[in-house]
Amino acid sequence: MARNLGTHAQVHQAVAAARARNDYAAIDVALADVVAAAADGDSGELAFLLEVIDHHRLAVGAVRKMLIDEGDVHDALQQTLMAVNRAIGSFERRSRFTTWLYRVAEREALQVLRRNKRVATPDGADLTNLAEEVRNMSSIVASRAMIQQALEELDDKFREPVMLCDVQGLDYATIAEMLDIPLNTVRTRISRGRQYIADRVQEQFRSGGSLA
Repeated sequence: MARNLGTHAQVHQAVAAARARNDYAAIDVALADVVAAAADGDSGELAFLLEVIDHHRLAVGAVRKMLIDEGDVHDALQQTLMAVNRAIGSFERRSRFTTWLYRVAEREALQVLRRNKRVATPDGADLTNLAEEVRNMSSIVASRAMIQQALEELDDKFREPVMLCDVQGLDYATIAEMLDIPLNTVRTRISRGRQYIADRVQEQFRSGGSLA
């Protein structure tokens, strides 16, 4: 038992260090043995895995991308833990665990969003990069409110890659892996999403400031 506790402490330390750097590849390495054991039915390692996910908030990025309300965020994170508990046996170790976890958390956040019928626009999101793209496309200096309003109208399949690229600063390859879609699809959806936002901002200016 002492050896196991020591190993778990080392995993916590490794995950904490990698989390501080947002190095999810390193998190996958640190959790590899734990995930493998949990997927093979080891209830103790599964409990420890859930503890690590919760303690280091490994699912919070996917959830906060879609939800604003703190109560909703908490609900989605708890549902994510329950979903991992139910589905870990189906995890295919050919893919990265953190990518799989991201998709699970995203699905649970979407369920909370649909249940409460709230729009997914993260509070405090840095829209600087997206604003620059809109300016490039529309020749109009768009306000944060205009961009957020247009973002709210986007279909999820376009909003997600746009947010991941222009708000979180992820590259196309990482987004393709996270969303489990081809790289060219990521490029197309980001391009179409940005163009939609630029078009809607132009419409807002022409209509006197309202997209309604």
